[in-house]
Amino acid sequence: MGGTSIGIRARRGTIVLIGVPILVLLLALLGANLVRELRGLSTADTDNLQWTILQVETEIANLGTTLSEAAIDPNPETSDVRLRADIALSRLLIISRGEARALFPEDSATLWDRVTDYQDAVIAILDADPELSQADIIALRDLTRDIRPDMRDLVLTGLEAGAQRAEARRAGFARQLTLTGAIAIAVILGLTAVLMVLDRLLARADQRDAELNASTARLGSTVEASLDAIVTANEAGEIVEFNTSAERIFGWSRDEILGQTMDTTIIPHHHRAAHAAGMDRYLATHDPHVLDAGRVELSALRKSGEEFPVELNITSVQSATGELFIAYLRDISVRKINEQKLIDARDKAEAMDRAKSQFLAVMSHEMRTPLNGILGVLDLMRQTKLTKKQERYARIASASGEILLEHVNEALDITRIELGSMQFSPQPFEMESTVESIVDVLTPLAQEKNLALTLDVEAGMGRVFEGDSGRIGQILTNLIGNAIKFTDDGAITVNVGGIHTADHTDATITVSDTGRGIPEEHLEDIFEDFVALAHSEGRQVRGDGLGLSISRKVARLMGGDLTVQSTVGNGSTFTLRVPLRRAEMAAQGSSTPTDDAPVETAKSILIVEDNMINRSVLRDMLERLGHDVHEAADGLQGLKTAQERAFDLIIMDVSMPVMDGIEAVRRIRSEAGPNKETRTLGLTAHGREEYCDRALSAGMDGFFTKPIRFSALRDVVADPQAATSEPHDSVSVLDMEVIDDLLAVLGPEKVQTTAETFFAETNATIERLGSLETDAAAALHQIRGGAALLGLSSLIDQIDATDASAPDMASLRAASAASAEAFRAHLNAASLKS
Repeated sequence: MGGTSIGIRARRGTIVLIGVPILVLLLALLGANLVRELRGLSTADTDNLQWTILQVETEIANLGTTLSEAAIDPNPETSDVRLRADIALSRLLIISRGEARALFPEDSATLWDRVTDYQDAVIAILDADPELSQADIIALRDLTRDIRPDMRDLVLTGLEAGAQRAEARRAGFARQLTLTGAIAIAVILGLTAVLMVLDRLLARADQRDAELNASTARLGSTVEASLDAIVTANEAGEIVEFNTSAERIFGWSRDEILGQTMDTTIIPHHHRAAHAAGMDRYLATHDPHVLDAGRVELSALRKSGEEFPVELNITSVQSATGELFIAYLRDISVRKINEQKLIDARDKAEAMDRAKSQFLAVMSHEMRTPLNGILGVLDLMRQTKLTKKQERYARIASASGEILLEHVNEALDITRIELGSMQFSPQPFEMESTVESIVDVLTPLAQEKNLALTLDVEAGMGRVFEGDSGRIGQILTNLIGNAIKFTDDGAITVNVGGIHTADHTDATITVSDTGRGIPEEHLEDIFEDFVALAHSEGRQVRGDGLGLSISRKVARLMGGDLTVQSTVGNGSTFTLRVPLRRAEMAAQGSSTPTDDAPVETAKSILIVEDNMINRSVLRDMLERLGHDVHEAADGLQGLKTAQERAFDLIIMDVSMPVMDGIEAVRRIRSEAGPNKETRTLGLTAHGREEYCDRALSAGMDGFFTKPIRFSALRDVVADPQAATSEPHDSVSVLDMEVIDDLLAVLGPEKVQTTAETFFAETNATIERLGSLETDAAAALHQIRGGAALLGLSSLIDQIDATDASAPDMASLRAASAASAEAFRAHLNAASLKS
């Protein structure tokens, strides 16, 4: 036995002497291979990709410089422009595909969309004409200048992503290298130790088998429930195991933390009392429900003192030394950050939606203010003696204003629909007469294009229904108007029918045309906002803007729908279906006074309006009706005037500087002045729904949106119970001569006086734009309203192109001077003709 043992030991010694050099050689080979791979990794193609990405910004900058030089060169070298553009586009193409594109994170999609739009725009300009014009070069320059900030952000994003990717690869490989080396060394040392102490291990084989079984069970339990970090503690709370993931997450090394308690290392201060109480309760009761709470979210503590969110699950196992508690912890910081990003993105989207609504409201105000002056002057003009040609011009101009007003209303309708605040006004109406009136209004449009417009109403529809006839008319006007617009020859047919029950009618109105038709794949597209379908040669086939979109939404809000059927080359048929409740037939006679009806009693009226042109138009309207008119330029001045003397009527603009109209009326009603009970009408360029409730609650007796028409103004002044509503006419859009119309209505002397006052106030306002105390946006808005009424299109264009935050006063002065000179020359020419 002894000899056998010696022989065995000798053979084991020989194996060790032979095996150790072999293992060392293998380790050397492994190390050399890893070093070669590490060198290869250090020169990965990521650096080349980063260089390529960086070159994109350089080429875009070079293109911008070339375009800027070419834009000011009267004879630019377009070949240089094309060369620089091709180089820049090729660089963009390289990084937008393949491995380079893969470097960019998913959240850079918005930047890529803008860069793609820039590529498409540049290619479109380059391909449009072999010889680039000066306008093309300027357009390319502006596009390139606008895209540079986005391109810089994209390049920085790509460089950062590439650097992170390269660093991650190097770090991962370094960890793998370290782990491989550690494993190899551990294997060598372990095998050597095993071979040297094999005799002693044989003696302890049975004990090792028992310990191995327990370890296997513990290891199986750990593998089954493990998340990321695994921390094992005994009943005293001392940490007995701490894996590699736990070291990475918590920042403690295994050697540092073993033997320390959990409540002094990884449990935050504010959780320690609860942890201690839970452990005491479990050790006292051994109730499994105390530990079996599933995965819970709470906070943990890093070595640095940083508190971070984790997902926790706890199990327990029995060991030879007592019960062990195994905690599986997952760092969910990234998930929480992503959740917060989603919340922030939602909040940002909601804020943008609110900003859009505010923009539409402001846009409505900007458009309604000049409309008030235009339509008011046209109403005044039509009260004077006009030639047939002048009457036609006035009618066309008034119709154009109504169309523009309808566009403003459509923009506001979109906001109301999205916010769920659109309200309907159901009332008894006759379907047949409603449709007939719309067809009568639009028949001249059809006749101008030699189109036959016919109406067919079923007998059962000649009764009174209850519904919002205004909204139904809005939809029908849009459908017939579009049919006329997109039909070149043939006919348009309107059919009105319905399916009747005991007390309801499912009304159906179809509008059929013989136009070019709509391709089947675009039948639903035309109901989207701002959609225009076009032939390849650029001619518009169907472009219904907001009209059809709003019409379908309104129809569905009323419980109906708007659908279309069409065949290319054979026309289209739009079908409006609206459920209506039938009302009892009743006589609905009403009398409307003519425009020439005399005023029963002259009244004293106060106009409070910050726009001088609008005040002038309202004064002329009211004085033509025989009333005594007084003016105030803002709410505070109006309040003081109202405190000094009594008036029969106050017309108060809502949005004004110094003090708005709502506050002024509230003060008038609350103070014991001479106009505490005077009838007051509100006037605004915003939508009725936005300000009506506030105006009425402040004490206003009625409410108008600009532009207020002459007939409506006359009625409401004469009759305190007159309704404050706006008409919904729709007529053809034609060109008009604004200045000549003003001359025909007001006469040369008054037009000249009004214009000279406007130019003087405009020049003074422009000089004040540089002052910090001046609200540039409000000042420009006021100038624009007067310019629109006087037909000063060049001044309007200059104001529209002016940034209110940094107004170009020199350009505004030049535009005002040029407009004044041209206006005076036109007046002189008109005087010579007369």
